[in-house]
Amino acid sequence: MQPDPTTAPRPRAVLVDIDGTLAERGDRSPYDWSRVGEDQPRPAVIELVQTLAAAGRHRIILLSGRDDVCRDQTVMWLDAQGVPFDELHMRARKDNRRDSVVKEELYRSRIEGRYRVAFVVDDRDQVVKMWRDLGLDCFQVAEGAF
Repeated sequence: MQPDPTTAPRPRAVLVDIDGTLAERGDRSPYDWSRVGEDQPRPAVIELVQTLAAAGRHRIILLSGRDDVCRDQTVMWLDAQGVPFDELHMRARKDNRRDSVVKEELYRSRIEGRYRVAFVVDDRDQVVKMWRDLGLDCFQVAEGAF
């Protein structure tokens, strides 16, 4: 007999952003998806994610404002940097809405109700505010007034 999904405990998760959080884009335009493989790693944030994954208590879910057109290059970059993750959710192709709108929609459609979110790691002020407005703890890892 299968457990009732409405009463079964949901797995714990940590939500992590990519640009400005796990990766620094340097001189790459934020919309130049062809160059995401050139981004520089943010070692402290990567170490945090590695430590959380190794402990095995949380699913690591990456939520990115990157256009899905660069998914393959993003996955290669994450693998090259040793970033473990269970799921990667990205902006739909040619979706030009604000990051906070896109990420809230991704959260509501793919995370909410499936996971118990322990906390979020992000950088952008508008997105950090959105997470906090949803009642989630959010660690802001960089200045994000852009």
